[in-house]
Parts: sequence; C-alpha cells; structure tokens
Amino acid sequence: MRKELIALLVIVAVVACSSSRNADNSIPVASFQQDVTSELALLMRTMAAHADSVKAALARDGKLPPKPAIKTLFTATPTQGMHIDPITYPTFGKDYLAKLDALYKAPKAERPQAYNALVQSCANCHGTHCPGPLMRIRKMYVAVEE
Repeated sequence: MRKELIALLVIVAVVACSSSRNADNSIPVASFQQDVTSELALLMRTMAAHADSVKAALARDGKLPPKPAIKTLFTATPTQGMHIDPITYPTFGKDYLAKLDALYKAPKAERPQAYNALVQSCANCHGTHCPGPLMRIRKMYVAVEE
C-alpha cells in the first residue's frame, strides 16, 4: 500500500511539472505580471520606506528622517482595476497626513506612540482599500513602554 501511494505521488508530481511548461518547454516564472507600477503604488512604497526608516531611527537614537514627499497622495493614479472610494480615501489620506505632522511635532519621548498612530492610520485605510499590505503594515509597529 505504501509503495503504491509513493508511486501515485511521483506520477502526480511528474504530470504536474510537465503540464506547467510553456510551448517552448520553459517553466513559467510568474502567472501574473504587471507591466507598469502605478503612481499610487510607488507612492505607497515611498511611505512604507519612510515608516521603516522611522522605526529604525526610533530604535537607534530617535532622530527622525526627513518627511517623505507625498504631494500626490490625493491625485496619484491607482493600479489598474483597483477601486479607490472617492469618499473614504481622502478621509484616510487626511488622517495619515495629520498623524505624520503629529509624529514630527511630538517630543522625543512620545514619538513611539505617535509613530504607532501613523502606522495605525495606514492599517485603517488598507482595511478598506487594497488589503494586501496589511500583513506588512502590522509588522511596522514598535513596542511602547507603559
């Protein structure tokens, strides 16, 4: 019985591998490729890189990096096929900008809390729009002493 099960698994694996090849007998690299990264996706990457820099700075010495250039937050074109709600998205965007300003105005001792509020604003928006990055966002929080 065990040998039959192993033989069956080998046959299934061989069939699966041979059927996933292209006409030129090459193995496909990805089933989905996007030709162009949208303006909004690029902006979100800038915002994520900034958050990573702030998190590292808080762990190091608390000196914040320069504010990110996010002038196109409300005008950037989203990824094709992605729906951006015209009512809630601007509200979330304004909240992010307010939290960003609060972070830079916060005394050094209060920056971890202000940073976590900024990250929470990202999570709030992505809970409604484009939930894909939520796992990454959840890893951005810093531990806060109580």
